[in-house]
Amino acid sequence: MSDLVQLQKRQNQTLLLVSINFVLFVVLFSALGYVAWQSATLVNRLQEDLGKAEQTIAQLQGRFQNMDLEDVVDRLVSEATAQLGRSIESVVKQSDLSAPMTKISDKITAAQEMIEQTSEVVAGIQQTVAGLDNEAIAQQVSYHILKGLGDGFQQAAESRKPGSASE
Repeated sequence: MSDLVQLQKRQNQTLLLVSINFVLFVVLFSALGYVAWQSATLVNRLQEDLGKAEQTIAQLQGRFQNMDLEDVVDRLVSEATAQLGRSIESVVKQSDLSAPMTKISDKITAAQEMIEQTSEVVAGIQQTVAGLDNEAIAQQVSYHILKGLGDGFQQAAESRKPGSASE
């Protein structure tokens, strides 16, 4: 009889262990399913973000390719010319005509030197702009944006990781 009691206790212990193992397997597979679902959700979000980033890059490339560098240089030159005109006008207005001509001459010489320096800078800008390739600029912008997005996607992935504070 005591063997029968011991055998029944062992069966009960075995049944308890099997039940516990079954519950643990259910919890484990539920957790794996949840992680798989979160991963799929994260991938979908990242794909949407990548799509938006690619669209933005395409728009930027279009803008760079459609940008007329000659127009930009012309606007820069006209603005510099207007600024120089204002500077010369300011020098003349601030000059005291009763002052000796040497002082007025010095101010005009300084304004002339400033005009020459500005002319050299504008010529340098024109040479630089003439050597620019819109396609190369667009490619560089795309590269740097995508490089920055790579870091951004990594941060987004970390922030949307299952079990993070944002979920």
